[in-house]
Amino acid sequence: QRIKFVLFTLPVFFTVKILLHTFWASFGLPVQLRVPFVPVLVVCERVDCMPSQYEKPLNLKGTNGLVADRQSRLAVIVTHPWGVLGGNLHNNVVVAATLYFQKIGITTVRFDFVGSQIGRGFIQVQQMQDIANGLLDGKFSSDPSKPPTAILLVGYSYGSLIASSASAVIPKCVGCVSIAPPFAVSHWLLMFHSDHHLTQAASADLRRLFVIGTQDNFTSEKAFANIVEERFPNAAGAVLKDADHFFRTRERDLMDVIGEWLLETFPQCQGDLRRLGEIEFFSGI
Repeated sequence: QRIKFVLFTLPVFFTVKILLHTFWASFGLPVQLRVPFVPVLVVCERVDCMPSQYEKPLNLKGTNGLVADRQSRLAVIVTHPWGVLGGNLHNNVVVAATLYFQKIGITTVRFDFVGSQIGRGFIQVQQMQDIANGLLDGKFSSDPSKPPTAILLVGYSYGSLIASSASAVIPKCVGCVSIAPPFAVSHWLLMFHSDHHLTQAASADLRRLFVIGTQDNFTSEKAFANIVEERFPNAAGAVLKDADHFFRTRERDLMDVIGEWLLETFPQCQGDLRRLGEIEFFSGI
């Protein structure tokens, strides 16, 4: 009975804690970048749920989402925060990232995770594999004979934990962007299986970017830096000054950081992000 009581009360305690953090974060914070600002050719408007002219409904094995077929060689899959607290494909960071890549001519998918998301995360990782395979097989392409040939993952909050794990098992994955990974509470979000997902993610030698705000509500800068340095020594890291976990009004700053990393990581762009979708990532394989 004592074990049942602990198993019941711990999730409730942390859920209440997260809700309180969300309430206080709603007041907003000052705007200032800690990382250098590097202008990119295409930037993201400050929108939350503006509909995209390119997106169409996606339904694959019970996954409901939106796909924008831009007929690019690269496709980007964007994942959302923990659904228990309302995270879904309409989250402001998810929408900002999706529109950002669409505007530079890249195919995107955003979707809702299946299930309650109170679990070990295995189902959600498999869901991402199914979506990636669907993209690579041309199931979402207007011309199935010319599907995307490479996948880039962009995960936010809980979704970053799932995306980084999935990056190790998704074929043709060329990189992963982890936005505000909640490392400090990942044990609770993944039912004490966070180490499994971190280990799986680290097993893949991929290009990686980790981003967090100095005022993140769940993970300190120190904890963030320790895990990235220990688990992903070759990854790039960025910190946005005065940004919290939710990036309200900071979406454009966040996209600028990602854009800078993309230009540095993929020199084939030659300074123009619109070339990203044209790269032959596996031409020599």
